[in-house]
Order: sequence, then C-alpha cells, then structure tokens
Amino acid sequence: MIFIRKLHLILTLFGVFMTFNTQATLGGAPLGLIDPYTILNQTEQYTSQGIPYQVSIQQNTRGMVLKEFVYQGSVFAQLWFGAAVPNLTILLGDTYYQRFNNAFSQATLRNHRQLKVIDNELTVSNYGRMGDFWGMSYLSNRFPAGFSVNDIQ
Repeated sequence: MIFIRKLHLILTLFGVFMTFNTQATLGGAPLGLIDPYTILNQTEQYTSQGIPYQVSIQQNTRGMVLKEFVYQGSVFAQLWFGAAVPNLTILLGDTYYQRFNNAFSQATLRNHRQLKVIDNELTVSNYGRMGDFWGMSYLSNRFPAGFSVNDIQ
C-alpha cells in the first residue's frame, strides 16, 4: 500500500512537471522548454529606458523560426516566420487563443493572405501565402517600460 501511494505521488509530480513544461505560451513561460523547438540564440537586450529583457530565437523540426520576447520570465511578444503557420493554440495558450478565435470568427475577412486581430490587450497578425508565412503576437500591456511594437523585429 505504501508503494502504491509513493508511485501515485511520483506519477502525480511527474504529471505536474510535464504540465508546466507544456504551458509555453504568450503571457507564460518561454516555448524553448518543450519539443520540438531547438533554441538557436538567446540574448539580453535593453529598452530605450534601460530595462533588460530577453530575446530567444528558436526553430522547430519543420523549419519554422520563432522569436520570443521575455520580460521577468513571461513571454510578452512573439514573432514567427516559415513554411507553415505555427500552432497558435500552443503559442497563444488557452486564454488568448480563445479570445483570438472569438475575434477571428466575428471578423470580416477582406484578404485571404493576411489576418489581424486586435483587442484591448492582445494583437495577433499573420501574413503570407502557401510555403511563406510570417506573423506576430503581443500583449501591449506587458511591455517593459520603453519597449514599443517597433522593437518586435
């Protein structure tokens, strides 16, 4: 009986650990914590007011490149490009993906090559055509002081 309780505890802790590792999302931990992404480069940069933030450049096994902007351990902006649109469910997380999906379903699409959704906190844009996509997402209320949308490059 003690063995079963210990095993249950170990599996529960393992499950919690795996859950934390798969919660890489906008507003959460950087995506480099889960597969299939490989971190190519990580640098510390500074806003115009001298506030430090980290930029992580990653690539997945399909060649999509993702750049994440992290401040105080939380992703506040993402930039991507590659042959396919990334899995926005993973990148945006449950909360922001739901908001994106609701706004997208109510939007009037004028151009099949671009998509842009903006609300009071979240901005998601995606552009491109088959085999060549690029886009970004960001939470403007989580920018460090002195950071602007123009810094997402």
